[in-house]
Amino acid sequence: MLAATVVVSAGDLRTPAALAVLLLVSGVVFWIAHVYAATVAGRHGGWHVGSIRAGMRHEWPVAFAAVPPAIAAAVCGLVPVVSVTDGAWAALLVAIGEQQLWGYAAVGNAKLSGAALTGTVLLNVVMGVIIVALKFAVGH
Repeated sequence: MLAATVVVSAGDLRTPAALAVLLLVSGVVFWIAHVYAATVAGRHGGWHVGSIRAGMRHEWPVAFAAVPPAIAAAVCGLVPVVSVTDGAWAALLVAIGEQQLWGYAAVGNAKLSGAALTGTVLLNVVMGVIIVALKFAVGH
């Protein structure tokens, strides 16, 4: 979600390389924020070095989620015929695809079935559609 919001808000206004850097930096900043919030809440055991490291490992997917869209943006920047807008769309599609995969993994981990499974999967797809709609609406 974070990567998609970065692309929606700044994608067409940045070169692909700048967008890739912005995605990575945003991922790291939000990772640090998640680690801090989990540490303050005592979720990983408090303010001990081991607890903070545990929080860093646990929250790492927040930072890693920015990597595939950043790679997509950077690769698009290397292809001369790809426009800045096309590069932003490529990064957004990768971010939404990744969001779908994380959602399916969460559903599998929760062992949902029946209506709960269907509702959760549909909600995840609807979130992706909303993000794409917002990208069209912002337009740049």
